[in-house]
Parts: sequence; structure tokens; C-alpha cells
Amino acid sequence: MPFSTIATPDAKPVANYKMATRMEGGRLLYISGQVAWDASGAIVGKGDARAQARQVLQNMRGVLQAAGGDLSNLMKITTYITKIEDRPLVAEARNEVFSGELPASTLIVVKQLFHPDFLVEIEGIAAV
Repeated sequence: MPFSTIATPDAKPVANYKMATRMEGGRLLYISGQVAWDASGAIVGKGDARAQARQVLQNMRGVLQAAGGDLSNLMKITTYITKIEDRPLVAEARNEVFSGELPASTLIVVKQLFHPDFLVEIEGIAAV
């Protein structure tokens, strides 16, 4: 089956990276891990997990909008953080951004993300 790539102009993708992939004729959208980059490629919220989580979710919102949806279309998210102490900050940002029911969620603590300044990365699956 053919696939299409979905991207948002609000966040700069890493070279050779897909922000999201959708199978044509299907409704499922697989969103790659999003980090706290803005459209110019600058890291937002260095040292601030709450600010990074907000930017990450904003980037996810942009990908979903580019696919014709919004955050309410998310069915599942997986959140990666580098310090368990940041969990409450990430949860606060998530609660600020989502209205209504939250998607199914998994939290994983990792030693480091692909750049040492990133504290939060979130990937998702949406039905759009």
C-alpha cells in the first residue's frame, strides 16, 4: 500500500526524517518522536522540561493539523524523558494542552535523547 509523509512547517525536521506517515486509504497516522524544536531549528526551553513538553505537543498539533486533525485525534502517545523528576512538569504541560479525554499513554525514562539539550520526546498514533 502507498504511504504519504506528513510534516508541519512549525518544527524543523532532522535530515532524512519523517515527522509522520499515513497509509493511503487508512485513517491511522504514525507520528515520529517530536522534540522541542521550533521552525528555525532552535531548541525551545533548554533546561526546562515543562517548556519543552509544551513545544513538543505544539509540534504534534502542527503535524496533526497538516494531516487534517488535531490533538483530540491522538489515540496513544509514548513520552520519553531523561529525568524522572521531570514527570510532574511534563504532566502539567500535557494537562494544559489537552482538553477533554487524554489519549492512552506510556512514559519511559531514558539516559539521553539524541541531543543532550533535549529533555522530552513524544511520539504518537492518531486516527485522522
